[in-house]
Amino acid sequence: MTAATSTLTTAPPPRAPGPPGLRLQLDPTMAGTGAVDGGWWPRSRDPDAELPGLIAGLDSSLGPITRVALNVDAWDTTPRRVAVNGRRVRVGWFRHMDAHTIGVTRAGQDRVVLLVVPPQATTAAAGSAMAMAADAANNAGPADILAAAGLGGQDPAPVPPQPLS
Repeated sequence: MTAATSTLTTAPPPRAPGPPGLRLQLDPTMAGTGAVDGGWWPRSRDPDAELPGLIAGLDSSLGPITRVALNVDAWDTTPRRVAVNGRRVRVGWFRHMDAHTIGVTRAGQDRVVLLVVPPQATTAAAGSAMAMAADAANNAGPADILAAAGLGGQDPAPVPPQPLS
């Protein structure tokens, strides 16, 4: 009699707790037919904390990012550059830019515009807003997308709850 060798199939060990992944959804076609090309849900309004992860994630899916543009009033600080994987990426700050968007310039290519979902959004509302923003058939503007997702859309700061009428 030979000893039988049994192979147990077990579930992989649980992942160690760590920071959750990048909360980003892009239009898979990148056709540029909508008002925005996708949605991003940062965890805070701190550009030094949020932009490096976004840029690194976009680098891997869109190619090298050379510059980002943001609304000066929608963020806590205004760094001129952020460090990403050993390089510095320029950050432009504008008062007349839509506070609910970020402009991303790709090396040798065009500009991509992303909806910025407010950090305080619920998971369901943020998911809905990012899905609408990544839908190439959706021509709604940033404020309309946020409003349709139940996020107000008028003020980049937290929206106070409204009484039901």
